[in-house]
Amino acid sequence: MSSIKVKICGLKRKNDVQVCMNLGVDILGFVTEYPLPVPWNLSRTEALPLLSMVQSQHRSCIVTGGAPEKVIELASSLRPSMVQLHYNETLEDTIMISEALHELNIDVIKTVPPGVEDRIFQFGTSDIETIVAELCKTSLYGLLADSRVPANASENSTRLDLDFCIEIINRSSKPVIIAGGINADNVCSLVTQTGTEFIDIMTGVESSPGEKDAALLSRLLSSIRN
Repeated sequence: MSSIKVKICGLKRKNDVQVCMNLGVDILGFVTEYPLPVPWNLSRTEALPLLSMVQSQHRSCIVTGGAPEKVIELASSLRPSMVQLHYNETLEDTIMISEALHELNIDVIKTVPPGVEDRIFQFGTSDIETIVAELCKTSLYGLLADSRVPANASENSTRLDLDFCIEIINRSSKPVIIAGGINADNVCSLVTQTGTEFIDIMTGVESSPGEKDAALLSRLLSSIRN
């Protein structure tokens, strides 16, 4: 299980960024100019000094969403390693963003929403096989199977749908990240059940929204790597 990649999202404090790097977190995530009010949201001015702290052996990721022009401009300005699209971007939006950012050597992750209506709105179909196949034809880096969507974006924790995650993992030729309610107590079970190689945690290592708990972070990483 030591090969599992870990992304910690919703970072807002310099000390938390440093703790994550000290513990060997692979990707450090910053919610930046997200279209809805959420406790983890940063302005680009707030995000920039945190992004600049991320050392080369780690990767930085801004979690955002909205119109392609806005996302491309934001990423071009901040130059993170990755951009995670986590709003209502359509397949066409996703292709436009991923192709533009590919030219800047910025990888893009696209969230596949668990709700039928959300999938139809974004992809014109609710069929997961079709959606995954179309996304895997693009220049995306990977897909995210998450229980958090715009409708529950500000909630402290959400429950992971294992069957949903497993179906996306089994159908995807690209890396699939799973997210939703993961913590030190359940991470090993969730990784084993889904077969994922990539996890994303936000509230599962927090003492309060936007404040990471070093002890919880350490327990999580120890659970995975030991």
